[in-house]
Amino acid sequence: MVLHKPEAGPGTRRLLLVHGDAAWAERWVLDQLGAAERAATLWVAERVAGELQPTPAAQLGQRLGGEYRLLVFNAHQGLHPDAFAAAVGTLCGGGDFALLLPRLPDWATYPDPDRARLAAYPHTPEQMGCAFLKRLRRCWNDHPAVRVVTPETPLALRLAPASSQPLALSDEQTAALAAVERVARGHARRPLVLTADRGRGKSTVLGIAAARLLLGGWSRVTVVAPHRAAAETLLRHALAEAGVSGPFADALDIGGGQLMFRLPADCLELESPGLVLVDEAAAIPVAVLAGLLLHSNRLVFASTVHGYEGSGRGFELRFRDLLTRRMPRWRALRLIAPVRWSVDDPLEDLVNRSLLLDVQLPELDQRAQGTTPVIIKIDRADLSNGEPLLRALFGLLVNAHYQTRPSDLRALLDCPDRHLWLALADDAVVGVLLTVVEGGFDTDMAHEIMQARRRPRGHLLPQSLAVHADLEDILQRRVLRVQRIAVHPALRRRGLGTHLVAQCAGWAEDQGFDVLGCAFAADRALLGFWRALDFVSVHMGARIDPASAAHSLFMLRGLSGAGAALSSVANAGFLTGLPWSLGVSLQNLDSELAVVLLHGRPCRDLALGDGERQGLQRIASALRRPAGVEAAVWKALVRLAAHDAAPPEQLAPLIARWLQHLTPDQVGRRYGIVGRRGMESRLCELLRDQAALLGFGQ
Repeated sequence: MVLHKPEAGPGTRRLLLVHGDAAWAERWVLDQLGAAERAATLWVAERVAGELQPTPAAQLGQRLGGEYRLLVFNAHQGLHPDAFAAAVGTLCGGGDFALLLPRLPDWATYPDPDRARLAAYPHTPEQMGCAFLKRLRRCWNDHPAVRVVTPETPLALRLAPASSQPLALSDEQTAALAAVERVARGHARRPLVLTADRGRGKSTVLGIAAARLLLGGWSRVTVVAPHRAAAETLLRHALAEAGVSGPFADALDIGGGQLMFRLPADCLELESPGLVLVDEAAAIPVAVLAGLLLHSNRLVFASTVHGYEGSGRGFELRFRDLLTRRMPRWRALRLIAPVRWSVDDPLEDLVNRSLLLDVQLPELDQRAQGTTPVIIKIDRADLSNGEPLLRALFGLLVNAHYQTRPSDLRALLDCPDRHLWLALADDAVVGVLLTVVEGGFDTDMAHEIMQARRRPRGHLLPQSLAVHADLEDILQRRVLRVQRIAVHPALRRRGLGTHLVAQCAGWAEDQGFDVLGCAFAADRALLGFWRALDFVSVHMGARIDPASAAHSLFMLRGLSGAGAALSSVANAGFLTGLPWSLGVSLQNLDSELAVVLLHGRPCRDLALGDGERQGLQRIASALRRPAGVEAAVWKALVRLAAHDAAPPEQLAPLIARWLQHLTPDQVGRRYGIVGRRGMESRLCELLRDQAALLGFGQ
């Protein structure tokens, strides 16, 4: 490390690498802090000497949105990359980030406790790589934000200046506030997309706008965010602007109106959401955002462009075309200048570069777009030694998946159970496939898992299927799970994803794996992609993920004889139980997706009796209503979906009504069908068209 560097400006922030004995490092910080300074300090640690109350890294989400004059992070207790990135955003300009470290020469090989979080059984933390920490050292070496502190270093802590001034909006924030109010008060169906890097005050703008609108007579403002912590800044500023104190529940009266908070999974349940403010929209699936466009006429979508919250660039690429089709008169606004620190702040640059928060989707020239991609399997060592390659592939991963975080970077570099394939076109990275090795438990461990006595770290797919789908045999099979797959937008729909999976499957078969698997937020397009690659559905998670607002779908493709047999049995069991599950745990599953999932289901267990066929024929002839013969209607709809007898959009409302047991009003709102008679008319028409298939045709 280089010790002597020009000092950054007084309003900038510094990273102090306080390395050496942990007890000495704590004392070095505490000896410089009085009571007021300690109250203004965020100390990230599991424990600390004295009466100071630290915040564990795993609980840092509770502090997001706060502003601190000093930041202390005890990396002796583990360097959690997500917590590190998040904490930096809370530090005000002019303050120091004191990172307490083991001796720098030994840091990369130090038994960092955070490795235990990522070390999947049977690997121990000691078997994890150390490339992540080595890379951090390289990135931090000779950077103007960094100062190295030892007992011999004549350096004092800097706290950000204490501010007693009331909140003052910047010119950019004032313009953004006016734009948000224009969405509420102006013409409907003209949404605003507000983007910014971290620390630009977009959540502050949304919170103040929400309070002012409610105080000014607006009846309801609904805040949507991927999790509660992501909306804390917005809600805090809304309460402050409204002069309201106390904790915020899911609904709060302000003025004559109401401020509400909703997670993506339930943001569509409100019949009258009013103005909808979506904070950290990049971390919410586009399918959920599309539902909001159908559900509300006044919307603001705010997104962080670079940061652990989600990929704003990926959000823009995925969402822009949809927004243009649905509401073409939308507006975009970008906040550029930081409000919490100076424009030339070196710490922001340091963290963005070292944790790849600033990666961009690689631009492809015409030559690369016209070149046939070559697919190669690369070693993790290639990533450790090739920064441009690492930045290019991580840019693709961030763009393709809304939940990619700094911890994924550490896992990519250090976890021995990861395998990676790249697609290269004229040396440009245009495709990425990342897998995780799972399963292969011995008999004793498999028994312990089934008895709920052990839950070894990792192994998402085999443990989920064994415990929740009773597929005990998969625990002892060698499983390779596709964790991420990403293709450059310029080359999508050219079969590149298919080629990546084919290369991966060939390697896995040669290596003796039994099963290739995947798990993802259930989606029709993704289901079609994996089905085309001979994957079969084997399990649907009963719980809706709050962030993706979707059930998790598990799919398998057999590679060995035993793996193929297991996949076939699992698929048959899934299809057998699916119709019943749709009426219980999967009531909120997208009904068109439910139709597609039912395709190919054997229906020997759902034979129609003579009386049932007669009842269906009378419904088709409009001579009777479905009441009283619901069992026959239920069987008929399952059989029609299984035989792919009608388009999913035609079957979906009927599946929603008679298999998923939604009310006529719920189905009507979702599909634009008027009342019970409208539903029954749709059923009558379908049965008449499919009479021959159901056995009562002419």
